[in-house]
Amino acid sequence: MGVYYYYVNETRSQYFCIDPSGRDIKQYAVGHNIGSRAFSYLLLDKNEYATGVKDHPLVGSWIGDRCYITGDDYCTSFAKIQTEYEDIGQQVIELMVHNDPWELLQYGGVDWLLDLIQQSGQFVTITNEMRKRMSHVFRFARQESPSEDLDRICEALKR
Repeated sequence: MGVYYYYVNETRSQYFCIDPSGRDIKQYAVGHNIGSRAFSYLLLDKNEYATGVKDHPLVGSWIGDRCYITGDDYCTSFAKIQTEYEDIGQQVIELMVHNDPWELLQYGGVDWLLDLIQQSGQFVTITNEMRKRMSHVFRFARQESPSEDLDRICEALKR
C-alpha cells in the first residue's frame, strides 16, 4: 500500500491527492504528474489574458496561503485533515476539464486518462458535463487528425 501524498492548504482547510485520479500517488510523482499542474492553477494569477487559463473560482485561490505536501503517514494529524478539511480533488479535475481537456492527456497520458474515464467514481466522478466537454474536444481533434489513442478516448467517453 505505502504512503499516499497530498497537497494541503492549511489556510483554507482544503486538500487533494497529488493525483486526484488516485493513480500516481507516490512520492516519485510529486511535481511530475497531473496533480502538479492542478496545483499550479491554484497558485496562478487570475489574469486570463496573461496566462491563457479560463476564469474559474479555483484559479489563484491558494495564492498567499500556507500550503504544503504531506504523506498520509508522515503527518500525525493527517486523519484529522481528512475529516476536517475539504477534499477538492473532484473540483480540481473539473477545473482542468473546464480549462483544457488536452492537459489531462498531456500531463496524465492516454492510459491515465482512460483509467480516469473508465473508473469514474472511484476517486473522482466524470460528470456528464465533463464527459460532454471532453467528447467535443477529442472528437473534433480526431476528425482533424485521426489516431488510435483518440479513438480509444472517444470510445471510453461514450460509455
